[in-house]
Amino acid sequence: MTVAPRRSGRRSLRLVLPGAIAFAVLWLISEPALLFSDFYKAYYPTAEMLLQAGPRATWPADELCVSGFANLPILAWAFVPLVHLGQVAGAWLFFAVGVAAVLGAWALLVRSAQPDAQCGAALLCLFLVNGPLVNSLREGNTTHFVLFLLVATLLLWRAGREYLAGLVLGLGAVIKLPLLLYGAYFIVRRRWHMVAGGATTVAATALLSVAVFGTDINIGWYQYCVEPFVGGAIPAFNVQSVDGFLIRLATGDTRLRDWDPVGLSAAHRLARAAIVITLFGGTLWLIRRADHAAPAPGPAGALGARDLIEFSLVLGLAIVTSPIAWTHYYLLLLLPWGLYLGGNLHLPGDATTRRLMYASIGLSSLPVVIPPIDLGAWSGLAARTIVSAWLAGGLLMLSALVRGAWLAPGQGRTQSGGETRSAPSAPP
Repeated sequence: MTVAPRRSGRRSLRLVLPGAIAFAVLWLISEPALLFSDFYKAYYPTAEMLLQAGPRATWPADELCVSGFANLPILAWAFVPLVHLGQVAGAWLFFAVGVAAVLGAWALLVRSAQPDAQCGAALLCLFLVNGPLVNSLREGNTTHFVLFLLVATLLLWRAGREYLAGLVLGLGAVIKLPLLLYGAYFIVRRRWHMVAGGATTVAATALLSVAVFGTDINIGWYQYCVEPFVGGAIPAFNVQSVDGFLIRLATGDTRLRDWDPVGLSAAHRLARAAIVITLFGGTLWLIRRADHAAPAPGPAGALGARDLIEFSLVLGLAIVTSPIAWTHYYLLLLLPWGLYLGGNLHLPGDATTRRLMYASIGLSSLPVVIPPIDLGAWSGLAARTIVSAWLAGGLLMLSALVRGAWLAPGQGRTQSGGETRSAPSAPP
């Protein structure tokens, strides 16, 4: 009677122990060189300024928000309590809370998995070896907190609490602006409770920011901290968006450490428009196609296979099409990968799907390191190709999701039971 649990325990140990060793190695080699650099240069000094001097602008001295408001100004108040601990202690407490959020996301994904998936150890290993996750933790960034919010959104949606799910998703979108794309998605899907919840969070946060900081500071935040990145592209190696890839085609290896926006050529704008229109147009067509197969939106709590595929698809689109998709944004793909390993992402159970998903995992989990520049004649080619490996991984995942949506437009609606599923083979 104890053989199976012992075998399961040994299998878990074989996955988690190498994963823990890999995490330790990644922690040593990953960017940034200065531990908690985002926390030290942006979150902490801004919170310290608020505590000591009250609301004020951080520009024009910081015209690109390198050390000022990284988010909507009101969110800086969340870091003020850490100032009382001092810079170093505050950073380590922020790190500890971030680790708790990551473990919470993992636990919720395991809890939501199909009973026969037995994916806990494999998923934990996947978390441990995820380069963008290690990068976000080392940066002292907030992206890993957003992963927890996204997973919580799905569980609340499945529980039938769509308005609350929208509130949580709205908070994630306020922290990471590309996720505002979910608002458009849920409008198209006519999920009005989700729309209302998200709109409540976004509107309340914006109004509170204006009330506390005033109109001028909030407009200035947009002009200095958002607008320059919408109208330009950053060629640095850790910008893994369509724009980042296209601008590196032009700049090659000359600006891989340049984080200033570069003006866009006509060819760049044309290529970007073609790619974005194709991605968004194709996704909208798939959504409309699924609507024709099942026109009426499901009841509250009826989180279907289609919903999970499309939620993951929109997440991938938000990342790759964002003007700035930092490498650590790709840790958010742990959500669809976790759904897939847990048997909840109902994709075709064939070799093509497995190849696409596992290749996506491999590329988008690579360590975040500064690539060697002196490669001789190969340097320019590398900058134009393999430097965008994380983007390639994201596009492979999108390919798997699009293929799944295309091949199964009439799949069952509810996730709670009664439909067949295509669980992946356990990873080696």
